[in-house]
Amino acid sequence: MIQVDVLLVLLTALLLICSVFARGPKSFLDPPRHVLISCAHSDDCIITGAEYAYGAVQKGLSIRVAYLTCSAPHPDTEIARIRKAEALAAWSALGVPKENLTFINLRESPVVGPVSYSEQEIARAKEVIEMLIRSMPENAALIVPAQGESHVDHRTVQSVTLRALVNTNREDIIVYETPEYNAFLSVVQCPKRAIRAVLRCVPLLNRFVKPYSGPSNYINGPPGSVFRDTPNRLAKKIELLRYFASQNGEQLVRSFGYQTLYRQLSFMDIRHRPNRVSCISAFGGCCGVSVLALGSSLLGVAFLSAHEIGTGLTIALSPRLPINEFLISLGGLFAFAYVVRAFYGTANLATSLIVWAAVLGLISGTFD
Repeated sequence: MIQVDVLLVLLTALLLICSVFARGPKSFLDPPRHVLISCAHSDDCIITGAEYAYGAVQKGLSIRVAYLTCSAPHPDTEIARIRKAEALAAWSALGVPKENLTFINLRESPVVGPVSYSEQEIARAKEVIEMLIRSMPENAALIVPAQGESHVDHRTVQSVTLRALVNTNREDIIVYETPEYNAFLSVVQCPKRAIRAVLRCVPLLNRFVKPYSGPSNYINGPPGSVFRDTPNRLAKKIELLRYFASQNGEQLVRSFGYQTLYRQLSFMDIRHRPNRVSCISAFGGCCGVSVLALGSSLLGVAFLSAHEIGTGLTIALSPRLPINEFLISLGGLFAFAYVVRAFYGTANLATSLIVWAAVLGLISGTFD
């Protein structure tokens, strides 16, 4: 059985290595264009659009930005005024005039919802964005949040903007979607993040595996592209993120100071893309099939490894010591402890399943 264990580990490792290399982003090669950046909150505009905007400004092209919300619970609050001033200052540093920034000023929603605005307000926002799209020069670019974003405002502005685009029938507009942050875990789409999330569910190992802190990835489709023509783009993005002191500019740099992914959407993608993405909650995120398969492999490794340990100890120490009874009692104790921990929420289900798989393997090994 140990050969099966080793083979399973090697096969899983090979698949993970291939996934990491296969998901490397391409180089962004499309020419710069006039651009409209449609975003939910003040700092989102820099996170998703600064690198593209930097190249457009260098070519003398226009930058327009539309903000769905006031970035606060109400447009009249002090934090709303501060965040608007920060956005104006950041874009001014790039040479974008304040009249090119449109604040629709809906109330900001909690991350997981529900939305803080009415259907009538959403309809008004769509009208404003539709007007902006109609005013864009021919063959301009439009940047929107990617599908599957964690924040409900990000999902709303993406949906509203794409519906507005379809209404204008501006098929000359080039649409780019970019991920900011999401809870999606996939070995295919984001292997580094998925591997860390799974390994952090292994007891004791989570002390040595740090949480993933890199850029977010798309939840489906190809990996997207990044700018590699000059380091000045990323440097400018980092510089502009620091303008948002109210949101801890240095923390924004640590969380989003990475190259931005851009991926083009066709009109067919926009018209036929499903609004919801199905996934299963596990390993602290929203898991695709590939992560569930990785988790199953980990359960198999835990079971087989513990089985070999149980078999080896039984052969080595029996009949001098009552090792069978000891291993069964020890396994039962661990299993019961993790049942209690899972019940009280101090251990997640994935960790508990790994422990239970190891316990079953250990106990089964004593009977070989």
